[in-house]
Amino acid sequence: MRKILLSMLFISACAGGAAAQGAGDYNKVEFYGGYSHARVGPNSGTQTVTEGGQSFTFEPCTPDGAAILGSDFQRNICDRRGFNGFDASVAYNLSRYFGIKANVTGHFKTETFVDHFADSGGHTDTNRVTDRTWQFLAGVQVKDNRAEGKRLKPFAHALFGAARQSSHDVQTSTGGTNFTLDDRPTSFAMKLGGGLDVRLSRRVDLRVFEFDYNPVFARDRDMPGNAAFTLRVAGRRSDTYTFGVGIAFH
Repeated sequence: MRKILLSMLFISACAGGAAAQGAGDYNKVEFYGGYSHARVGPNSGTQTVTEGGQSFTFEPCTPDGAAILGSDFQRNICDRRGFNGFDASVAYNLSRYFGIKANVTGHFKTETFVDHFADSGGHTDTNRVTDRTWQFLAGVQVKDNRAEGKRLKPFAHALFGAARQSSHDVQTSTGGTNFTLDDRPTSFAMKLGGGLDVRLSRRVDLRVFEFDYNPVFARDRDMPGNAAFTLRVAGRRSDTYTFGVGIAFH
């Protein structure tokens, strides 16, 4: 929440500069800031565990994967989950309908998973996972930017860049298997979509919705930590969708 508030304050502070540049027949600059909800798809495929010189490979999103990971923790790797965050952008319009756009987003989630295993004596694993996704994208936007244009302003954009995903997993276990693992891939990402703005005044629009398909192409990587084993994860495209609302200043 603090990150979202700071971003909104920054956007508001820049709004005066944007107004000074929008004196022509179309708005030259647009600043946007708002809330964003992401339905984040999994980015991990086949996993390889190496311990004591021996390795085995398993597919996490299978019954065998549930037996190894725990059915609750399996959700962290296999299910699409909801993240909350912010979306901020600046667009410079080259003409009434066409502009170039830079975009920064952050999405955050912390969740705890508890699994009970019925092995000899039985044990319980608790995994607390802190996830963060930052994206830095740029591309083009199409929108009617006429200063005194229609009240309803649909727009579309195509953005490309990098996503920095991080996941910090702390496991505590009644069976004594306590460790931490970190996953920090930097990957190519895209955002394809658009939305609808409603003109509130000469300088301010309400973004009533923005919807984007936001794939992140995660690479193969090792997950460092202090566990007695090493873990290598095959990359997987994270098919993420985002929905947002906010305010645009001109």
